[in-house]
Amino acid sequence: MSIRKFIYAGLAFITIGFAACTQNEDMAPTLKGQEINATFSVGGMQTRVNTLGYGNSWENGDKLKVHIFTDSNPGSTAVLSFNGETNEWPRTGSFRWLDDIDEHTILAVYPSDNNFGKDDLSYDLQVDQSSEGKLKNADLITGYWHDYPRSNVRIPMKHRMSLVTIFYEIGSYDHPNKDISNLQICSPCNGASFSRSYSDWIMDTSNYKVSTLVYACQTGDNGEKSFSAIIVPGSLDTSADFLKFTLDGQDYTVKLKQKTDFLEGHRYTYSLRKIGRDKVELNIKNQGVLPGWENEEEL
Repeated sequence: MSIRKFIYAGLAFITIGFAACTQNEDMAPTLKGQEINATFSVGGMQTRVNTLGYGNSWENGDKLKVHIFTDSNPGSTAVLSFNGETNEWPRTGSFRWLDDIDEHTILAVYPSDNNFGKDDLSYDLQVDQSSEGKLKNADLITGYWHDYPRSNVRIPMKHRMSLVTIFYEIGSYDHPNKDISNLQICSPCNGASFSRSYSDWIMDTSNYKVSTLVYACQTGDNGEKSFSAIIVPGSLDTSADFLKFTLDGQDYTVKLKQKTDFLEGHRYTYSLRKIGRDKVELNIKNQGVLPGWENEEEL
């Protein structure tokens, strides 16, 4: 083959290769209008919030409300319901990429009946948390994601309220075969508002600083009796009635031993030991760090 023929052959190969690349680019799939493949993680895990457990795994039927938008498109809102068998999120409403070129923002809130818009979110404390369903519905978990469209999205979620659990033991001599009832736990605030920043929701309780007693849910862990309630983060000092309950026809009131700042996303555990007729003592109970709820150890 002559040098000239070799050069022609090379140019032909380059031309064919360029045409193939152009054709492949024209056939590149678009994400616009496609359903978003998303996972929602709490505490580094891929799944949510068995509120009474570790707070890091979704339970069948849990529902999220999600809103997606760009700077130029107001977007849409959908409700996603977790299917525990398939580990998927069937949805009602549109949860799709709006285009291929703009940065998208995705906001997610649990439970799905919380009211929120593009730039604000409100939370009202539920004072009746006396059943497991009511306790779970008092939880508040938010997620925020901002980036360009992609085939798979992992949206970090986090608890925004505080969880208080009271383990207790009743003195068998003073109160044989009796149990606590009507246990209430004090929340520093009765609600909260949130405003959207570039990368998260910012909580504000300045207009909700009303300490409020919450009826707690009777629970249990490793054979121990306990009560749990969701409260709004804030400070309580030693003058506040932190606990109230009834035992054997007698009403008890318990205060904190020191001022405590309850932080969002933290779980606080206490113990009431051998409650007698004239004595009740509240102690801190540490159980180690939980992957969904952060365990508060220094109170």
